[in-house]
Amino acid sequence: MGQLTRFFAVIMFFPLLAACEDEQASGPTADEITTAVIERFRDDPYAKVGHVENVTKTNSIAEEDNEVTVMVRYELVFDRTVEDFADDVTEKGKAAGSMDDVGSTVRDALDLVKTKMLTLKEGAYKVGDRRMIEDEIRLLKSENGWIYRGRS
Repeated sequence: MGQLTRFFAVIMFFPLLAACEDEQASGPTADEITTAVIERFRDDPYAKVGHVENVTKTNSIAEEDNEVTVMVRYELVFDRTVEDFADDVTEKGKAAGSMDDVGSTVRDALDLVKTKMLTLKEGAYKVGDRRMIEDEIRLLKSENGWIYRGRS
């Protein structure tokens, strides 16, 4: 009789394991997290002088059924100098003909100021330098998977 009870206990345990596995698998995938980090980076002043590589999820917190805060670590790789960016903004400003061009140039000029301020605060860099960044992003579950919805 004891073996039969153990057999049924084991059989009853497997659905619980499967449910735990499904719960873990229901979170954002590595690709969805990388896409979210890149999307968030587009708003970063450094986006005009660098790009993101080697995104790694370090932790996550489920806020609600369809929302999760993900802690990430990634490398910021510098592609060009602040001076190159400043030259581009200057040339763009000289060539601006329409109001849309002027608006775009003003946005770039503001990003240039932010980038220069960050460089003063965090230190100068050379093209090819890498900085390790740790950040948090918020993702929401949509019909088409997990999507970026701002910082935590």
